[in-house]
Amino acid sequence: MELLQLTYFCDAASTQNFSRTAKRFNVPPSNISQSVKRLEEELGAELFTRRANRVTLNSRGEAFYQEVSAALELLRHAEYTVRGTGGEKVLRLGVHISRRVVMQTVAEFRSSDPNIDIVTEHGDRTQSGDFDLVVSDEGFVNGEYVRVCSFREQIVLAAKRGTFPAGIQLGEKDLADKPFITTGENHSMHDITCRICTELGFKPRIALQGEDPEYIRQCVNLGLGVAFAPTVSWRGQFAAEVELYSVGEQSREICIYKRKRPRASEYAEAFCRMLIENYKKETVNR
Repeated sequence: MELLQLTYFCDAASTQNFSRTAKRFNVPPSNISQSVKRLEEELGAELFTRRANRVTLNSRGEAFYQEVSAALELLRHAEYTVRGTGGEKVLRLGVHISRRVVMQTVAEFRSSDPNIDIVTEHGDRTQSGDFDLVVSDEGFVNGEYVRVCSFREQIVLAAKRGTFPAGIQLGEKDLADKPFITTGENHSMHDITCRICTELGFKPRIALQGEDPEYIRQCVNLGLGVAFAPTVSWRGQFAAEVELYSVGEQSREICIYKRKRPRASEYAEAFCRMLIENYKKETVNR
């Protein structure tokens, strides 16, 4: 058994989706499937039940996953401890959503202790990496992390002023023929766009897609289409010519996840507390 092989297995066990694991590690899905198959042959037992295009962890796989994931955590913690004894103070953040609030917290935290190096990686929720904290939505599934808390923010529609009458609540007749701008399929705003439009009774006409939320906002600023927007995460980031319209009681969760290390560093805990307080100040409903 190889360390990478066990890492692939644990990720696939947590997602029960070989394709998602392959994307996280930037390898072909066949690599994950073959790696798991070799592991099963070595153990002499199947770990997954395979049906059509779906894999499900079986009872032997679940027992193996619990033991292996604990062992991998101990290895990571050993590495983490050795790095810490060298005087290195590094805080690693995975930021899938809500960059504005996270980066404001980074600036505030760094000013309180300039000796801490804060590394942030922005990406979608399939992003892999060894992070102390991850800020994502409720769609983030990774058995190596546990959700600490969550906050709820309202979703509205952003459009160039004059696109709709002021003060109205939008419905199917207002939106069905409009070009939508949204993020890629592995981002929560893409899921939210499709979900809200489906609830309203139509399929969105997606005219533009981008991986960077700033690209989405700039396209709306230019009047190239409309976009659903989270009110806290994107607050103050549209041009003055953009109006925000109600689409009913629509919202999403902002979730803070912590890595399941045996013991988190003091500065990771301190940053987490500061981030939670900043979300509370943003008047997000819990």
